[in-house]
Amino acid sequence: MSAAQIVYPLIFIFAVYFIYSNFKKSLNYKKENMKVLLYLEDDDKTRHLISNLVIMFIIFIAVFLVIGTIRINNFTAESFFTMILLPVLMVLLYIPLTKKTMVSSLGIHKRGTLIRWEEIKGVNYLKPNDKNKVKVRIIYVFAGRDTAMELTFEKDNSQLESFKETVKEYRSSKKKGKKSGK
Repeated sequence: MSAAQIVYPLIFIFAVYFIYSNFKKSLNYKKENMKVLLYLEDDDKTRHLISNLVIMFIIFIAVFLVIGTIRINNFTAESFFTMILLPVLMVLLYIPLTKKTMVSSLGIHKRGTLIRWEEIKGVNYLKPNDKNKVKVRIIYVFAGRDTAMELTFEKDNSQLESFKETVKEYRSSKKKGKKSGK
């Protein structure tokens, strides 16, 4: 038994599991009547660009491999699995990384992760850096520990003000809901 016969099925199982869990999360968010409040334009631009480039590279390599295999007439089930199915699954895995950071009625969605309003302990607005970017540090509870995440805004962007108002409104409403026992 070769290493490829072990590794490829494991990668396949891993990819299918994460695609299924992302799909299940999105269905649960829809059941909770999630409303999109704001898409952040300036946050994670580099990661979005790199993710898009990786997707294009995977597609290019898969097409190149399929054409090469057809030319030499060496098409087996294993080659189909490695050249077509795995690239498709990897593209599906990268799709959440290409999405913009979103603020919704449930919380802040970044890179496929939801930080619920109830989990946020604090929001710190840092001073603009030399590139006129304002970093917003969000401190939240994850697995019983305090964790921080940063969002990036342009200094004079209207989204920063909208974000501040949204955070103030939803954090205070969630705190009131907790205190009243809802």
